[in-house]
Amino acid sequence: MKKLLLYPRYLLPALVCCLPSIGVANTLAAYRPLVVRRAAAAQPVTGRVTDEKGGGLPGVTVLVKGTQNGTSTNANGEFTLDAPAGATLVFSSIGYITKEVAVSGDAQLNVSLAADVQQLSEAVVVGYLTQERQNVTGAVATVGGTDVRRAPVATLSESIQGRLAGVQVTTNGTPGQTPNINIRGIGSLSNGSGPLFIIDGLWVTGGLRDFTPQDVESVQVLKDAAALAPYGVSGANGVIIITTKKGKLGTTAINFNAYAGVQNIAKRYDLANAAQYTALATQAYTNAGTRVPSGIANPSGVDTDWQKEFFRTGAVQDYNLGFSGGGTNSNYLISGDYFSQSGTVTGPKYERYNLRVNSGFTKGRLKIGENLALTRANQTRLNGAPFIDLLRITPITPVLDPANPGGYGYGDSNTRPTFGSNPIGAQRLLNNIGTNNQLQGNVFGEFSFLPSLRYRLNLGTQYRAFHDQRQQQAGGLAPNNLTPVSGYTDAQGNETFLLAENTLTYDQSFGKHNLTVVGGYSEQRNNFEFTQGAAQGYGNGPVFYWALDAGATPLPATGSTFVWTKRSYFGQFTYDYDGRYLVTGAYRRDGSSRFSADRKYGNFGAGSLGWRVSKEKFFEGITAISDLKLRASYGILGSDQLNGPYGGSYSYQEFTNPNVNYNFGGQSANGAIRTALGSPSVGWEERSTQNYGLDLGFLDNRLTVSADYYISETRNANVYPSIPLFLGNAGGNPFQQIGRIQNKGFELLVSYNETKGKFHYGATANLTTISNKVLDLGTSGAKANFFDAGSGPITRTEVGYEVGSFYLYQFDGIFQSADNIKGSAQPNAQPGDVRYRDTNGNGVIDPGDRVHVGRVFPKLQYGLNLTAGYGAFDFAVFFQGVQGNDVYNSGAYWLGRFDDPTNYVANLSPWSPTNPSTTTPRLAQQSGINSFANSTRFLEDGSYLRLKNLQIGFTVPKTLVEKTKGLSSVRIYLTSQNLFTATHYSGYDPETIGGRDGSLLTRGIDEGNFPNPRTFTVGAQLGF
Repeated sequence: MKKLLLYPRYLLPALVCCLPSIGVANTLAAYRPLVVRRAAAAQPVTGRVTDEKGGGLPGVTVLVKGTQNGTSTNANGEFTLDAPAGATLVFSSIGYITKEVAVSGDAQLNVSLAADVQQLSEAVVVGYLTQERQNVTGAVATVGGTDVRRAPVATLSESIQGRLAGVQVTTNGTPGQTPNINIRGIGSLSNGSGPLFIIDGLWVTGGLRDFTPQDVESVQVLKDAAALAPYGVSGANGVIIITTKKGKLGTTAINFNAYAGVQNIAKRYDLANAAQYTALATQAYTNAGTRVPSGIANPSGVDTDWQKEFFRTGAVQDYNLGFSGGGTNSNYLISGDYFSQSGTVTGPKYERYNLRVNSGFTKGRLKIGENLALTRANQTRLNGAPFIDLLRITPITPVLDPANPGGYGYGDSNTRPTFGSNPIGAQRLLNNIGTNNQLQGNVFGEFSFLPSLRYRLNLGTQYRAFHDQRQQQAGGLAPNNLTPVSGYTDAQGNETFLLAENTLTYDQSFGKHNLTVVGGYSEQRNNFEFTQGAAQGYGNGPVFYWALDAGATPLPATGSTFVWTKRSYFGQFTYDYDGRYLVTGAYRRDGSSRFSADRKYGNFGAGSLGWRVSKEKFFEGITAISDLKLRASYGILGSDQLNGPYGGSYSYQEFTNPNVNYNFGGQSANGAIRTALGSPSVGWEERSTQNYGLDLGFLDNRLTVSADYYISETRNANVYPSIPLFLGNAGGNPFQQIGRIQNKGFELLVSYNETKGKFHYGATANLTTISNKVLDLGTSGAKANFFDAGSGPITRTEVGYEVGSFYLYQFDGIFQSADNIKGSAQPNAQPGDVRYRDTNGNGVIDPGDRVHVGRVFPKLQYGLNLTAGYGAFDFAVFFQGVQGNDVYNSGAYWLGRFDDPTNYVANLSPWSPTNPSTTTPRLAQQSGINSFANSTRFLEDGSYLRLKNLQIGFTVPKTLVEKTKGLSSVRIYLTSQNLFTATHYSGYDPETIGGRDGSLLTRGIDEGNFPNPRTFTVGAQLGF
């Protein structure tokens, strides 16, 4: 194996730099919650803080000047504080001018804060710098913690779905599932298209399934090259920056938030009952001229509603308790969270425990801090494809059958034929569980040599230990799905990620010139280890002892380990003149161990320009527009993400098995064979991005508009054309840098907020368009490279079309008579059979008649968030949807193929001489053209509009709350999730995460996805 870039010794200098600060840990350990020492003349001071229009301002810090005695305002802007007579109170809040007010004899203070025109919006983290949004020249989207925490969901990804332009989140209802996130389309075929997550400065691998949304303060999504370039190769698919909650100035605050509720699957197929099924099945066998099975001809009286038996009411609950506070030089937060979700079907469930500790401390020119999160997650997984089997298994099949191995009902060819697996037995005979223990955290130190020059060291780690178990009892689920011997598989492993970043920042103003420059060096190392053992023969129960040494027949153990490393040098700068002319630039040189020595390093960079037109003198007379900024950026990013054995870490090398025996003349000789070809030419994918943006503000920025047009193109994309096995290619096709993929589209964000006395309301709408196209795969014409996927296949990825484009036979109606069949491309068809379009005109229906149809990517995705409040009441409603995409419905295929012994829809009206249907073929229990899977007959409109979240809250008046000692605030709320979905899609849910193989090439296929549940919860927020 080639020498890797990073060894532990390279971290020693960084660790040594931290040694002087270790003593600070004792300081933090000795830190105690703030104790307020009252002067002799202290008196209670109450009051309310409002904005210029009289609306209450929550979260305003109120501090007795010169002390650490302070508090913050509640949701209505009210506060209570003990202060001596003659003291001065300091009122401060981001976005408002700090105000000082003397305490007079009047113990009731009403204070109004004016908006700070220098703080038009929140601070935005872009790379290694923090900018005010008014100076940002890249494409950055933001969502606040309040909106994130509003939805009763398990993951942050679900919380931000539909709230950010350019960000597509697809999810399903599986407890403990990880949603798919794509930012501005798909730009690669060789790796995952998901973004990089950064939590409080820590680069996170493996997604955010076990991160609790309750910890979130804000989320920022970086989308164009100018914003992403500082992150180099890891940011090619976009970056999501998560800032967690921190302690605030004032006495210790204790907050408790809890909700609990129920979940269910809102939609049902209208399936045939036993009587309807036997009538239709009899017709199908009769039309085929075959014997009607005895169980259909003479039904036993079994009538199973499989959806009713399998579906159930699930439960969801979350409890979060936090302690936070801080002084002028320190802050702390400790929070714990418990989340639990039992599935809406038999079997799956998920629970999670979270503990977070954040703290910071400043002493003179030194600033240190840490962010630590501990997580334990337990998941019981869904087995098989139950949402397809629900449609395949027939209603005359019982749930339980003591005569069968394992005790569950399934079909047989003589009496009740069906190949659908028993979905309930699939969950009960196999206990497929996983446990994940994780530590995420970073510690940082920052030292200011000068007011304008500071050094920062950031050390981070993510350690994950996992334990997966498959406890399989013997039994049967279908005639072709029998497990004769019980077995147990135990897989354990761990993954360790290490990060060391060193940055030096210079920040200075020269008159109207403002310049910030940062330079840095970082190293990353990821180590993965995995071991798996298995055994068979654990008896037939009812009690099982699941341990490897308890099995009668041990099986060979397997395992692997791999490492990847990165070394990076980077620089970033921002410059503005008088806040009018804005320039940003970034450069990064990345080295990756995934590539050979001559291709190890790549250089990437980006630049952007901005012009705040509204600050020009000629604009002063235009009062209708309060802010106007033009933006443009261009840059080139890279990606080293590869799939394949060992996480793609060694793809450039060949794989050889050195322990292969071969017989020569009756003598066994030891030898070696090549099991996989290497990819010596594999290297950096390059992604160039252009972005042109416009930011507008009206009515003193109560109405804001942001628009972006982008063009992104991936060059030198790593693809893997087929190579014959006889060339030693048993381990998969090698990579070649021959691909080119383009994504382009338009994004729009419009927001309006208004306060009138006690009434405040707001609306935020976003929409995104995207066009995805493969521009090159290395060859053209008859020998062009393409990639098929899905059963049939259903999709084809090739030049000129989308990634994963539908590639299907075109349904052209139903043959009504023998005259229609004469001269057609289907001479063996019968009246009532499906007619397909002979697109190539060769007189026969063959694979050459398949064509690209439909759209995988929506033409439009959108979201609308409406909020309002009056006095103690608050209201929020959020809509989300997509328009103009198609979904291949595998469920419709199994119900409509008619040559397989499956169930039928209850209102089925098949073709017959007396019912000349033009959409539904004749029933015939025989193989033929009606069962073509890859046909547009099963391609449906996937557009939908969903009421994603609805919440109504009530804040209990302070006069009532204060009657309970220790309480400072109480809010109760009702929430519903996925309340209704408007769609023409006939399946359970039009939102699909793609095929079960998880491939980018099957993203438009619904292969029995777990539908998103409808949720109703009640919750309470308590402050102490």
